[in-house]
Amino acid sequence: MSKQIVKTSSVAQPIGPYSLGVRSGNFVFVSGTVGWRPDGSIPPDIKDQSRQMYENVRHVLEAAGCSLDHVVSTTTYLVHASDYRALNEVRAGYFTKDPPASAVVVVKELVRPELLVEVEAVAESARSARKAPKRRR
Repeated sequence: MSKQIVKTSSVAQPIGPYSLGVRSGNFVFVSGTVGWRPDGSIPPDIKDQSRQMYENVRHVLEAAGCSLDHVVSTTTYLVHASDYRALNEVRAGYFTKDPPASAVVVVKELVRPELLVEVEAVAESARSARKAPKRRR
């Protein structure tokens, strides 16, 4: 299986040596994504950062040929445990049917002090699916 780098100009570009996303077979791995707007600005509160964060994930997934409906797992990093309820309110609007498996980890800080939340996601899409050979019995 070859890996394919996922690129899109719809989100802020990586600030380090990593890709926005990588497709490997039927899986798309979305790098840790924060609430940066495409112009690099950061919304001031947890709900707006969460919305922008999920919009950024959505754009990366679309560039890979899938959607939030294909997400099977997320890991979210939250700076303030007290923001968990607000995060879930926003999350519920993006994962309305059959939500993915999830973990939320409270961390001391993210890469910039104004960032409050970050998520990484794994999606599965049949777009590049190959038929498995039939087994003989």
